Amino acid sequence: MSRKTRRNASRNAVKGLRAAADRLAYARFGMSGLALGSMAFGGAALADDAVSAPIATAPDQLTEITVTGIRASLQRALDVKKESVGVVDAISAEDIGQFPDANVAEALQRIPGVSVSRGASSMGSTGTTTTTGDATEITVRGFGPTFNETLIDGRPIASGVQSRAFDFSSLGSDFVGEVDILKTPDAALSSGAIGATINIKYPKPFDYPGFKLAGTMAGTDNSYSSKVTPVGGLLISDTFADNRFGVLADFGYAQHKTQANHVNVQGWNGFQLNNSQLAGASPTATGTVPAWEIQDYGIYREQDKDERVDGRLAVQWRPVDSLLVTLNDDYSRDFLTQNQYGYSVWFNPGSLTDVVRAPDGTLTSFVQPNTPTDFQGQINGSVIRNNEYGANIGWDVTDNFKGELDLSKSESQLDPEGQLSEIDSDVGYGPSGPGGSCLAGTGAAACNGTSVGIAGIATGALPYPTGLGPNGLASAFINNGLIGSHVLPITSPHTTDIVDQFKIMGTWSQDKLKAKFGFQFVDDIKNLRSADNFANNQWQAYSGYGPASDNMFGVALPQSWFTNTFSTAGFIPGFANGSKLPPNLIQYNPYTVVGYLQALGNPQTTVIPGANTACCNPPYEGVYTVYPNNSQTQRIEEKTLAPFVNFSDERPIAGMTLRENVGVRFENTTVYTSGVGAAPLALTVQAADHTAFNVAYGPTSLISNSARYTNILPSVDLNLDVTPDFKVRFDASRTLTRPPLNDITPVLNLATSERVNTLVATGGNPNLTPFISDNLDIGAEWYYARNSYVSVDAFVKEISNFIVGGSTTQNIAGLTDPTKGGALAQFTVTTEVNGPAAEVRGVEIAIQHMLWDTGFGVQANATFVGTNKPYNPNDLTINQFAVTGLANSANFVAFFEKWGFHARVAVNWRDEYLDHFGQLQNTSSFGIEPTFVNSNTQVDFSTSYDINKNFSVFFEGLNLNDSTYSTHGRYSEMLLDAVAYGRRYTFGGRIRL
Repeated sequence: MSRKTRRNASRNAVKGLRAAADRLAYARFGMSGLALGSMAFGGAALADDAVSAPIATAPDQLTEITVTGIRASLQRALDVKKESVGVVDAISAEDIGQFPDANVAEALQRIPGVSVSRGASSMGSTGTTTTTGDATEITVRGFGPTFNETLIDGRPIASGVQSRAFDFSSLGSDFVGEVDILKTPDAALSSGAIGATINIKYPKPFDYPGFKLAGTMAGTDNSYSSKVTPVGGLLISDTFADNRFGVLADFGYAQHKTQANHVNVQGWNGFQLNNSQLAGASPTATGTVPAWEIQDYGIYREQDKDERVDGRLAVQWRPVDSLLVTLNDDYSRDFLTQNQYGYSVWFNPGSLTDVVRAPDGTLTSFVQPNTPTDFQGQINGSVIRNNEYGANIGWDVTDNFKGELDLSKSESQLDPEGQLSEIDSDVGYGPSGPGGSCLAGTGAAACNGTSVGIAGIATGALPYPTGLGPNGLASAFINNGLIGSHVLPITSPHTTDIVDQFKIMGTWSQDKLKAKFGFQFVDDIKNLRSADNFANNQWQAYSGYGPASDNMFGVALPQSWFTNTFSTAGFIPGFANGSKLPPNLIQYNPYTVVGYLQALGNPQTTVIPGANTACCNPPYEGVYTVYPNNSQTQRIEEKTLAPFVNFSDERPIAGMTLRENVGVRFENTTVYTSGVGAAPLALTVQAADHTAFNVAYGPTSLISNSARYTNILPSVDLNLDVTPDFKVRFDASRTLTRPPLNDITPVLNLATSERVNTLVATGGNPNLTPFISDNLDIGAEWYYARNSYVSVDAFVKEISNFIVGGSTTQNIAGLTDPTKGGALAQFTVTTEVNGPAAEVRGVEIAIQHMLWDTGFGVQANATFVGTNKPYNPNDLTINQFAVTGLANSANFVAFFEKWGFHARVAVNWRDEYLDHFGQLQNTSSFGIEPTFVNSNTQVDFSTSYDINKNFSVFFEGLNLNDSTYSTHGRYSEMLLDAVAYGRRYTFGGRIRL
């Protein structure tokens, strides 16, 4: 029989079932009573596991069987795991248009070794950490977002965030078909990442021959905001012309409103405390001791609105049996807006009195005389727009050889239309500024200076302010008629990332031997730029609190704007001292303040009492403008050419089966970096703020650099099938993660607002090379029953080329310090270098068990990780190194599925871990201070009921235990963030045709 005749016969026998066979949609799901040869079904199994399964009447006729639901989804994921030679886990859709969780990252955390970050991010120039409770980024085996690579349908994806991390909150999950988590690399797919490669797979029309329609309509509600918002989506797919042409289109819309309560410390600043500052000490006491104080303290209410639109079009055409053409265009737009209101206060180490110091150096309480009181009305926001489109051509050249050509372009933009990311109207009252007649510290009423303190600092407790109100008059803390203007920061960052990809691959197979070979070219261009009113210092145009504080700068504001308040009752559950927070805080519209100040006119042409006419360059002329910030301007282009080859084979050994997979990928990367720099010329003390400098610069110029590096990335996977249901595995590989983008700028940057006694500068290193990891996995898996298994996997990663910050103290460009008699200014300069190596080791344990035919089942897994480079909080050296992200974690899922009823409860736990080095508003004398994320447990629940085979209703509840997100610094009592984001409920219906 000729090859053409065989193809026609095959097509007639299994017409329209190519995609279904690829997706293992037949009896491989192991349903009791289901046999492929006879197509016989057990009635109970069919009713429980299948929404629709047309039964063939003729014994030799193959018929499509669509198996859906929780157990079918788990079985498909189990099949991926079992059949993969490398270490691969998967999450599969329960049905077309029905992913197991509302968020892709939420679903991924059910996988052993995977944990999530719940939307905590820094927004605006103040860097306030916010969270909506959404799972936005993932950590795999202790390696955070920048150490993981995310692909869509095997293609590299652009990212509009200002790092290499992928934000899963910008990706709708309803119409995702499957997500694979590759913990060992596939040389034919990508270079692999030190954490994992996440491959998100979308459905295509040939996956579901014939007409298919899936739709969702729901409402979602946050327990703190009590506002129901819409969520919906629609997918339509059809195939035509004898299943030779197919079109799939889907559209999704989701809106979430969340209200969060937030206690925030932007930095625990390390310094040498003078013993005379201690409570009860003599003013003449001498000597110093290491100590850490709160730099910037705040209490905020944050109202978030997250609006996402997704659209997708996929077209497939099979002109002849041997050729398949697939075209796609995937689009998404995520619009996040946050209104933030609250109170904040800034502390300076040398101004503190009545200090109580813990044995570890933490200041557990202190007072700062003559402290101003600040209230913030702030609007933060971001728009991320993504579009990925491409073409794939697959050609079965012969029975043994297949060719594939893949082309794609991915574009991602942050604030593509020049949107502002932050406008922060800071108002308040405080002590007299320069030129005022009131002398700070005299207690005169016009000063309105306050001896503000912080107390209650302890593990598991909220620090709270003391001595509130003008001159300590607590009853006049708010609604006092004293409020004047202070500062008005505005920022506007923009990022554009474009990834072009070309890949050609051949696959040759003969019996059990298969070889893949080809090459991939990736060109990634990322442009980062930012504008703000720090660069031109216009944020200080009306700073100073105005005449009520006897300050020559700043203006009085209409007090009727500041009568709305919010309560802090029950603010952050699970923490002590909540009742000691100020009972009410002001809530006002920052745009009202901006409009009022701009309506005062141009202080360059009109005398406006309180205007700081000498603050700015270029001068403030009555309208706040943003100015390009050179330190945030960067262009990076990475061109990578990667030939690869991969061999797989299968052979019998002593009655067992050995499956082998050996691959190697050679990557040659050229990096072009450029930035805008200007030499600093002079430091001058700001007229309205004697704790800060203005920096004068010379002309700007373009600074560029290029570098090249090559890497050989081998991998070996060996699976020994001791029995058909029990196997042991051995995997060895080398993977890489490229340097963070902000570390490879060729420019040395001074801080946008240099502070007296804390001059800092940062510089990039364009010659950084990737992190390299040599990996070893040893594991065993036992598939002991239908849809049930137990597995254990031990891994070791030997990572070299860790990138660390090296800090030195030096003068820059001969600058002098006017506060030190004209002596040379000394800057703490931090740059990044390749340096230390570390070992990360761990064990993953997982079990999945179906409780016979009861409809009940459970999943459980745990991951235990460790390193030879842990963080030592008692090491005060500036350049301490430790591995970040490592945390033990565990997940438990219990579910029931029978008689059309589906229910699932999930419990996810992650232990405390070192998230990163660095804190906002921090120039510690003891190096870059750490940020730890506290341990967290979250309980989620979902249920649905199939009214009939076409329509179902569902309910989901996230964070039912009202868990909070919190972080701390070097020691556990050093709270950085405590955020309560409440519970989220979603209810709605689904239709399937």
